Formats: sequence, structure tokens, C-alpha cells
Amino acid sequence: MLALVGAAIWALRGQLPAVLAIARTTHPRWSLVAAASAIMLFTYALLIEGWRRVLAALGGSLALPDAARIWFVSNLARLLPGAFWQLGAMSEMARRRGVAVTISTGAAILVTIVNLFTGIAVAGVFASTALRDRLGARTWWILGLGAVALALAPVVVPRVSAIARRMTGRDIVMPRFGLRAVLVAAVTTAAAWLAYGFAFWLMTRAVLPGDARSLGGCIALYTISYLAGLLNPAPAGIGAAESMMVFLAPQLGVATQP
Repeated sequence: MLALVGAAIWALRGQLPAVLAIARTTHPRWSLVAAASAIMLFTYALLIEGWRRVLAALGGSLALPDAARIWFVSNLARLLPGAFWQLGAMSEMARRRGVAVTISTGAAILVTIVNLFTGIAVAGVFASTALRDRLGARTWWILGLGAVALALAPVVVPRVSAIARRMTGRDIVMPRFGLRAVLVAAVTTAAAWLAYGFAFWLMTRAVLPGDARSLGGCIALYTISYLAGLLNPAPAGIGAAESMMVFLAPQLGVATQP
């Protein structure tokens, strides 16, 4: 955490006067900030319950308080270098609560992979919609790619045992993924992406001047930036998500060119 704060200060070292000037002239609409915060909390609850239901579909069981604690604590592992520490932490903590390692690892990997596929699909749909005037006929190609990404999830997910072996160095026997587990993961993660984007849209309205900003563009921008950070091996994806957001915000109608 200290490293992240230090990196942020270092990145802003030459821009501190401009940052302070913006802070002095910004007057947030706190009702929208509160609404966005409430939606984020709801999204966390949705993801926790979705993970619990995936565990149940695979034969595991966790009480809601235990699942919430594991989910929040394991998220801190994202601050470590490498993209998959969170999966290992989640699986180990679930094992200590009596969930078989095959089930806990399988559920964690299943939700992670489906989350990537639904994120790509959501980003493709809303980015192509926001950019349809520029893309023209290519909009349908992008929408098609997003649909293909979502449709491939049930094909790719059952083969996660190879991914688990590569991550752990062990020959882990994965549970059989039924359609119910995949659908639960797909519905909850897709809904979470939409909720995240909506909360981000509310935050832009809360802190940025003007209200004429695209909801679809905000959903696409947040999702693409989040995916860029998720796939970046740096701690918490630092740098990748922010750079992607700065680059794409003008194209998606969320901000103007500096």
C-alpha cells in the first residue's frame, strides 16, 4: 500500500500545482457520490453471493460472513506483484473453512475466467455503441466479437485444470463444471460490470462539470480500464488502468482532450 501511495505521489510530482488548483475548484455533488458508493457496495455483495453460489454448485459451502471476509481479505492480494495471488489466497482461506481445495480453486478460477469473458463482452458492446458513428459497419463486427467471447466461456471454462496446474505446479483434479455454475458466474459478473460502469457514470456527474456524458461510454471506459489493470502484472494493475482511462476517455465521450 505504501508503495502504491509513493508511486502516485511520484507520478504527480510535476503536476501538484495543477492538481491542487483542480481540487480547489471542484465542488462534488455528494448525493451522487453517496449513490455511487452504495452501488459499489451492492456490487461487492453481488459478487460475494455469486461466488458462494458457484461454490455451492460445485459441492462446497460457506456461510455469508465467512465468504465476505475471504473475499475482502483476498482482494488485498491484488496489491502484490503478479495477477493471480488473489486466487491462491481465496482458495487457501476457503480451505481453512472446510471447503475442499479442488472446489475452492475451481470456483476461484471459474469466476475469474468468466469475469474476463463477460468483461470483454460488455466492453465490446458498449464501446461499439458509443463509437458507432466512427465505426460504421464495423460496429456489428465488434458486437459479434463480444458475443463470441461470451459464448466461448462454457467451452474454455471446463479446461481450467490445465491453468490450475500451471498456477500451482500441482496436478489438481478440478470439479466438473456444470451449466449452472457457469451461468451463475456469467450472470453475476456481467451484472457487476454494468453496476461498476453505472457507479462510475454517477461519479463523473458528481465531480466533473456538465452532465452531457454517455452512460454507455462510461461503462465501456471503466470496463476496459479495469481489464487493462487486471491483466497487468504490476501491483493492483497500477499505471495500466489509469493510462487506458486517460487515453480512451475523449474517444468514448467521457472527457474532452486536454
